[in-house]
Amino acid sequence: MKLSTQITFFTVLILIFSLGSMTVLSYYQMKSILNDQLEDKLMDIASYVSEDYMVKEAFKDKNKLPDLNEHIEKIRSGTSVDFITVFDMNSIRLTHPVEENIGKIFKGGDEIRVLTKAEKYISKAEGTLGISLRAFVPIFNEGRQLGGVCVGSTIVEINRETFKKTEQFIPFIIIGFLLGIYCAFVLSSSIKDEILGLEPREITLLLKEKEAILDNVKEGIITLNENGNLIQYNREAARILGLTGKDMNTNVNELVNINKMIPGLEAAESNNDFEVKVRTGVTILCKYRILQNDKKQIIGKVINFRDLTEVKKMSEELTGIKKMAWSLRAQNHEFMNKLHTISGLIQLEEYDEAVKYISKTANSGNDITRTITGKIKNVNIAALLLAKYYKAEETRIKFEIDKNSNLSKVPVLVSDDDLGSVIGNLIENSLDAVNVDGTGIVYFKISETDDILIIDIKDNGPGIPDEITEKIYERNFSTKSEHQGYGMFIVKNIIENANGKITLSVDKGTSWHIEIPMKSGENK
Repeated sequence: MKLSTQITFFTVLILIFSLGSMTVLSYYQMKSILNDQLEDKLMDIASYVSEDYMVKEAFKDKNKLPDLNEHIEKIRSGTSVDFITVFDMNSIRLTHPVEENIGKIFKGGDEIRVLTKAEKYISKAEGTLGISLRAFVPIFNEGRQLGGVCVGSTIVEINRETFKKTEQFIPFIIIGFLLGIYCAFVLSSSIKDEILGLEPREITLLLKEKEAILDNVKEGIITLNENGNLIQYNREAARILGLTGKDMNTNVNELVNINKMIPGLEAAESNNDFEVKVRTGVTILCKYRILQNDKKQIIGKVINFRDLTEVKKMSEELTGIKKMAWSLRAQNHEFMNKLHTISGLIQLEEYDEAVKYISKTANSGNDITRTITGKIKNVNIAALLLAKYYKAEETRIKFEIDKNSNLSKVPVLVSDDDLGSVIGNLIENSLDAVNVDGTGIVYFKISETDDILIIDIKDNGPGIPDEITEKIYERNFSTKSEHQGYGMFIVKNIIENANGKITLSVDKGTSWHIEIPMKSGENK
């Protein structure tokens, strides 16, 4: 059965039940009220007749009995009751609407109480005219009971009166029923429009298909409402972010720091990719789409993201190979230059100078190796520095690594990869900034205490112009056309996510000073 048919059918069923119940209840309520009113009316008429002067005179003078029935019938016609019967102490009728019944015994048997006990009461019994509701009142004259009077209306008449009163509501009931059916059709059509004409089974199928698709997508997907609360996520999102059912309706800022990387909802570039570090060792690449209703009001957003952790590990391995190849190429180039120098000295028979040159070259290589491998205990950072050193040597740039540098461990909120990104980007920028004619100098120092990690990088390049100082940390900003402007953006976010700070100063070159707390509880 179609949804619209079901809605209409059940609405009509409810209308029939509710209106039918109300009609039946109203009928019996009306009948009860009319019955009470009729009892009072019958009792009042019976009391009036029992005190009527002509009634009492008829008991005294039998010759007046023929006129008594005519008098009582006038009263009956004026009060709209079915019968008024006056009877004596022997239950003989003195009056009756049907004249043939006058002089006969009162029928019903319920008159005994009024004759024997002189009581006033209401009774229901079957008489000559059928089952009727009757009021009995004794007739007294000068303290002596003469008989009694019975005033009644048949049950048929009572029911007829009840129906007469109730049928006044029938037009309203019919109107209500028809209006209910019309509203049922309108409601079913409106619901069908809202659910795009789909049936419940089709909606269920689509939902199951959607869940299956989302759970099999290799990207994490989360949906937020307009307040930023989590309302839906798929299996991959749960794996990456560690979400559980308890996180539903929780603000996303309490779960991950995605919103720190996403501009306001009014941003035009909502589909751009954003690299976000959600926690130490877990980095995601995400983008979001704003959800709007028909009135263009923002009702939430959908964020989809990929786990970059595994990708970065593979990238680091490839980068490590690249760095090694670069280092070997640089060493080979430098070694060939030195061999040519030694060969020339030997050919000139300057043997003492050749020995001195060999000794100087050996000591120079050992010094930088001892400085890096002896003071920098982190293998990744040591390899990075060594690669940068040989690159600088090849391009005739002096790369000075402070002999007082030391690094035994990285801060809690920074991974080896993050620290490598910070150092690598800043050194690369300095190498690009200085001259390659033998006058360029890049200085590097890294040191740690129990509380803080300090990095200083300086160069003797032209420095950064004041007008772009505030823009260098912006995403997509770069002074080099071949770059996309991600380097300093990534550096600043890594440092800020670790509660650290970065300071730039320009004086006869560019200087970078970085401080990162060693423990997660430190403040910026």
